[in-house]
Amino acid sequence: MRLQTPYDEQYATCSSTHAWLRIMDAALDPDEISKILEVSPSKVQRRGEPHPRKPGKAYSKSGWFLATEGVLESKDARHHLDWILELVKNKRDAFQILHTRGYLVDLCVFWDSANGHGGPTISPSQMKILSELEIELWFDVYLQDSE
Repeated sequence: MRLQTPYDEQYATCSSTHAWLRIMDAALDPDEISKILEVSPSKVQRRGEPHPRKPGKAYSKSGWFLATEGVLESKDARHHLDWILELVKNKRDAFQILHTRGYLVDLCVFWDSANGHGGPTISPSQMKILSELEIELWFDVYLQDSE
């Protein structure tokens, strides 16, 4: 059996990381998403509500978010992915409903490099769950100035 890279809470090449599952659409009702997934969100936004970081602007889409920011301290992105995936991994039928409705469904890992190199690790079991749920994974990566 092939050995996997061990989890590392301190993940030396990472300054900070967190992850979030994002479900968005102009016609989305965040309360309905909670019922479909049987999971409470970390945050919601509703179309038409004022955008807190953009004065005079309103959200053009509603959103439902399940996030690890402020929940987990680990610098290993796999811990953050595990936390989210554990809550949704057996909900393939629920995600099929969301996909059929045409909602944007994805999972993002924010990853801030400690020294301008390195990157997050994703386990094969995490990739399998993401594939089964048809959830796209993307990275919001920040690199330190190399000067």
